Amino acid sequence: IEISAEKFLKSQEKNLEIPPVIIIWGEEDYYKEKIVKAVLQTTFAAVAERDREINVFDKELPLKELETNINSYPFFSGKNMVLIKDPKILKQDKQQDSEARKEQQAQLSELLTNVPDFCQIVCTVEKLDKRSKFYKALLPIAAIVESKAIKSYNLRPWLDEQADLYGCRWEYGAAELVVEYMAATDNVPLLLLANEIEKLAIYAGTRKKWTRQDVEAIFSELPEVSIFALTNAIAEKKTEEVLTLLALEEKRGNNVLKVNGIISSQIRKLWQVKELVEAGCDKSAIANELKMHPFIAQKTMAQSKLFTMDSLQKCLTALAQLNIDLRKGGRKFEQLEEILVMLLHDKLKRG
Repeated sequence: IEISAEKFLKSQEKNLEIPPVIIIWGEEDYYKEKIVKAVLQTTFAAVAERDREINVFDKELPLKELETNINSYPFFSGKNMVLIKDPKILKQDKQQDSEARKEQQAQLSELLTNVPDFCQIVCTVEKLDKRSKFYKALLPIAAIVESKAIKSYNLRPWLDEQADLYGCRWEYGAAELVVEYMAATDNVPLLLLANEIEKLAIYAGTRKKWTRQDVEAIFSELPEVSIFALTNAIAEKKTEEVLTLLALEEKRGNNVLKVNGIISSQIRKLWQVKELVEAGCDKSAIANELKMHPFIAQKTMAQSKLFTMDSLQKCLTALAQLNIDLRKGGRKFEQLEEILVMLLHDKLKRG
């Protein structure tokens, strides 16, 4: 069966029976770790930690050894668990269509479709080919759990769930600030974020309401926050702050291609929002069209008024050229700095 990570975890909370084979695939490590812990707890519910029989295969997966582990009856616990982490056999690479790889996958699916009652299998993998014979063979008998990454505009429900775990709630503007911090990332790093929220809970102590000031105090050291500060300073035309933060990114040794890509994304967002505003769209329409949190949509609408369409388009073109130049060994942060200074000093025409 195919199931989302959230639904699978809820089924574990209700103590529902789980299949002997669980395959967790996707980019998000947060859910992978949480599911492995939940399955481990269910499998060895009444077994002392020292008596738990867990065999781990990391990347390399010798099939004969795996077969022995699957079929070896446990001495102490009545159950054994085999954890397979990112096996090369299932890797999506140049070898995935080779006959040798297909044969290995066929052997693996044969082993996993004949697991004895005393064995629990958990396999984690980043990508899984739904068209493969392996996937189709496992689908009827295994729980195939998708650990899907979350985009920043869909983050709020997850943040509320995290607060609930500590019996707390977010004050207005606090959760929105976390969403803003994460807006510069392609996929929100949930594992990292969960650790920061744990620190936040300790910092807040007995207080049950988390404030914007709490978020600023705890999250200030995150790399995502420094990137947010840079893109936010650009959007608000704070030239001195932009140059300071850009110098900090260079000092930290961050890849200029990555920084350029994030800045390009911010400029593109300002351009898209400005275009929609000029077309008569309101905050809700813009949020829906661009998959943005309404709070961020409103803020970006105000920021976009500081720029002309022409200056944003010229900046995007220059950033794209910088990307090409960098790959040919061109100048690095100096050229990026020049492009941003030109954008930030462009004057709006007053009617």
